Amino acid sequence: MTKILVVGVNTRPVVNSFKKMGFEVYSVSYYNPIDNYPDKSEYLVNDMQHGNFYSNYSEDKLLSLASSYEDLVDNYIICSGIFESENSKIPKWDTIGNTPKKINEISNKYNITKTLQNLGYKTPISKKINNKYQLEKFIEEFGEVILKPIYGCGGVGVIYINNKMLNIEFDLLNRLDVKYPLLAQEYINSESYSLSYINSTYLALNKQIISRSDFGNMYVGNITPYNPEFISKGFETQITQFSELIEILDLKGMNGFDFMVKDGQPHIIDLNPRILGTYETLELSCNYNLAKVLLGAECPKMKEVYHKRVLFANEDFVFDKDIFKKFCTNIDDYIKDLPMNGARISKNEPICTLIYPKVDKDLISDVII
Repeated sequence: MTKILVVGVNTRPVVNSFKKMGFEVYSVSYYNPIDNYPDKSEYLVNDMQHGNFYSNYSEDKLLSLASSYEDLVDNYIICSGIFESENSKIPKWDTIGNTPKKINEISNKYNITKTLQNLGYKTPISKKINNKYQLEKFIEEFGEVILKPIYGCGGVGVIYINNKMLNIEFDLLNRLDVKYPLLAQEYINSESYSLSYINSTYLALNKQIISRSDFGNMYVGNITPYNPEFISKGFETQITQFSELIEILDLKGMNGFDFMVKDGQPHIIDLNPRILGTYETLELSCNYNLAKVLLGAECPKMKEVYHKRVLFANEDFVFDKDIFKKFCTNIDDYIKDLPMNGARISKNEPICTLIYPKVDKDLISDVII
């Protein structure tokens, strides 16, 4: 029997997909939801006292746990949270999907942005910033900007700043929690979208659900598939041409392209060269096990629209699954990534995930989102 190790912050969707196919599946992760069903699991979170993710998460600890499986497993599958740092250790794993080295290369936001521009793809106007004086000039030029760490995937460490904020708080640049050099980009006033691929196969366009705050944006879910009104034949041709990047960049397995729209044109914001947050909504939409697609099977077309929302605590509290029942009679069917009953969840930390079909979207109250 083939043995698989799934590694990342949250491994649940992939673990369960491969278990359904009869693989022997191991998991090394940060979170330990009770609806994750590997043959063996090792994790970092304290089951009953979750604490703060950014304080407690350690890529090195995950990789140390994973190293004990080297002589046991046949293949690795990489989820989010590893090999996305300048100082990441890069093991030589036999992966289903991109290798640790490839993920680390793509995670250099500055280099990949320059590569995309050189290949003729549209991106936000971008500049590597080495100090606060260069940053101040960039903000003065564009008015509204996005700051990103040089390394990383997704929205971790992304900050929004505008001229008005600088005028109100004259020493704001001195107090920013950033590390130079960083990547500064013009702000694009657009909804956020993504494209999902497995190997060279285009799966779907998704709308990303973004929680916006004064200093930045955070991914909290998605709608899959999504058909925005602005899609025209010309625009559709442009976004499907993103698939050429799969071959050009020699990407394998699951990959995603985040983009926004400026002047009617898609501008690539990010590349995600590993298992995506859309994995489960894609799987539900096409009613097919994506583990089979990762192993080479053809993926059916997306059909039903699914919504995903990550729920965050607005105060410290003790988790009890029954708290959701007052919002929706069949909500048990939608709750994923469940912590243990009685677990203490800190303010602003994720509680669980809701994944539900469009037909039931009005049954879920915004009060709990």
